[in-house]
Amino acid sequence: MKNTTTPSQVNKKPNIFLRILLTLVLILTLLAVAAGVFLFVINKWYVQIHVLGEDTVHVEYQEPYTDAGAEAVFTGTLFDLPAFDAWSSKYYDFVDSAPAVTVKSDVDTQSLGTYLVSYEAEAYGRIGTAHRCVIVEDTTPPEIHLETIEDHYTLPGHPYEEEGYTASDLHDGDLTDSVKAEEKDGVVYYTVTDASGNTGTASREIFYDDRTPPELTLNGGKKVSLYVGETWRDSYKAIDDADGDITDKVKVKGSVDDTTPGTYTLNYSVKDSFGNKSKAQRTVVVKRIVNDESKASSGKIIYLTFDDGPGPYTEELLDTLKKYNVRATFFVTHGFPKYEDMIAKEAAAGHTVAVHTYTHRYEDIYASTDAYWSDFNRMNDIIESQTGKRSTLFRFPGGSSNTVSANYSQGIMTKLTKQAGEKGYTYFDWNVSSGDAGGTSSPSGVYDNCVAGVSSHDKSVILCHDIKSYTVEAMDDFIEWALKEGYTFLPLSSYSPTAHHGVNN
Repeated sequence: MKNTTTPSQVNKKPNIFLRILLTLVLILTLLAVAAGVFLFVINKWYVQIHVLGEDTVHVEYQEPYTDAGAEAVFTGTLFDLPAFDAWSSKYYDFVDSAPAVTVKSDVDTQSLGTYLVSYEAEAYGRIGTAHRCVIVEDTTPPEIHLETIEDHYTLPGHPYEEEGYTASDLHDGDLTDSVKAEEKDGVVYYTVTDASGNTGTASREIFYDDRTPPELTLNGGKKVSLYVGETWRDSYKAIDDADGDITDKVKVKGSVDDTTPGTYTLNYSVKDSFGNKSKAQRTVVVKRIVNDESKASSGKIIYLTFDDGPGPYTEELLDTLKKYNVRATFFVTHGFPKYEDMIAKEAAAGHTVAVHTYTHRYEDIYASTDAYWSDFNRMNDIIESQTGKRSTLFRFPGGSSNTVSANYSQGIMTKLTKQAGEKGYTYFDWNVSSGDAGGTSSPSGVYDNCVAGVSSHDKSVILCHDIKSYTVEAMDDFIEWALKEGYTFLPLSSYSPTAHHGVNN
């Protein structure tokens, strides 16, 4: 049988398959395009900003701040279609994904605080933002500058005397008043803390030294006189600025024979723990007892005595006595401690220094005989410290005839006057009163009382008080009058008239 298929019929079969294939390709393409359009439409596009560096940055106060910046991209929530660049062989975003970033910053490193740096970018009507926190802080501690004084040193055992310092802080400024200093084991430690809690420190070693020799004081002065029979008791003191009281380290060369008239020399020396030395010399003159009263004209002797001092007017009185070369007697007390150095001046000028009372409180000193002699010895201790010797002469507060003592102890004056002799002491009352312990309160009144009083006695023991300004003022005129009238002024001694009163208790 012959084949009846024509060539045209044979070529029609491949065309059908091609058409089907093309149709399928077209359908798939349309589906792909539709899917792409669908996905592109539902994809949410936005601007994303990436902050470069740390989100939170710490910057030191006053240090420059340079922001690291940020980058922005335009992207979607589902995908970001890339595009391929054949020239660079790199993929790029399908759309423009690198919009410009605008930076807003108010960072001020001259002020402590927290600042916000804002970043913003816009693309296709969409805006992206981001932020960075910048903290400007002070972490630098204050500085302490220690001042030094040339050749400065501290005495051993004494606190350090500050040479000076200053403290400053980059932010807080002058902090000198806030510095705390603590001395420990020969070192001074300084600390100061600023408002941010930063603490600065410094330290210095203390240089200890002692270059000042001790102060060596000869109580009673460099020249002392006493009479044969009076007991010589040496008295001195050594005080060192570093070691304190070093009296027990004083060495004395020489001696005094208080039973033999003559001039004796004593040499004193003392050395502190740093080798600083002090020296002193004293001359002690032991005199024969001379009864000066026997040389004076009968009825022309005046014994000026002054009670209750030394006080604020004593030095003026000493000047007046010196003016007329007159010696007197001072019955001293502890009533004005700041003037006790006058006792030494009284003795040095040749006046007699005798005991009156330490407290002058009747209720205390006349409470008992023991109380009286205790008060007596306290005052005599002061006399010894000032003159170098103790006194055997004294005057009872209120006189031996006082009756006020009976208020505190019956018969005490009778006992005390007897005990005084047993102890080798001589007490004095008076037979002339200046009146300054009573109603007289003017120089003229004192003058008149003294003139009238001495006119009635051969030997006058006048009671005065050098703590009364008007009494001291009256002495110039009275002494001048008495000298013109031929009177002799003498200090009291154990051989002088005692002018004793009658004992009434």
